[in-house]
Amino acid sequence: MGATAFFYLLLSLWLWVQDATAADLGFTRSDFPREFVFGAGTSAYQYEGAVAEDGRSPSSWDTSTHAGKIPDKSTGDVAADGYHKYMEDVKLMSETGLEAYRFSISWSRLIPNGRGAVNPKGLQYYHNLIDELVNHGIQVHIRLHHLDLPQILEDEYGGWLSPRIIFHSICRCLLQGVWR
Repeated sequence: MGATAFFYLLLSLWLWVQDATAADLGFTRSDFPREFVFGAGTSAYQYEGAVAEDGRSPSSWDTSTHAGKIPDKSTGDVAADGYHKYMEDVKLMSETGLEAYRFSISWSRLIPNGRGAVNPKGLQYYHNLIDELVNHGIQVHIRLHHLDLPQILEDEYGGWLSPRIIFHSICRCLLQGVWR
């Protein structure tokens, strides 16, 4: 099943559950503690798509999927197209009653060379997404990394097993750039 189809399957299930009555499910919102937060999450590679747009560099997932290692030959080239459709998606999140959204940052989109210069278009995308979530009253939860290392760092260091991998670049960028 392709990433887009899987995303829509999960979204359809969520919408179906939202449409079910409390009697059908056997519980209501009041059955959960007030502090409980209903939310959803995605990973950048499976959600964003737009792998060759606005300065994003290839990630280890791009290399792996383009090598035909996925049984159905799917890639994240388009994925759920969240890079272009995030406003529609946030509206759907709000309409379904989600209170929080956890997403990962594409290191390849934000810092295409793995370290060094920040991609202004990538940074703007994350600013726009966060602003849209906040404007809809949805809590923002960010995962710094979700298995999509920039391919340039994979090639140079051999991935996360190398003690030389540099993670502070993305962390500093997120703290100083994304959280303005």
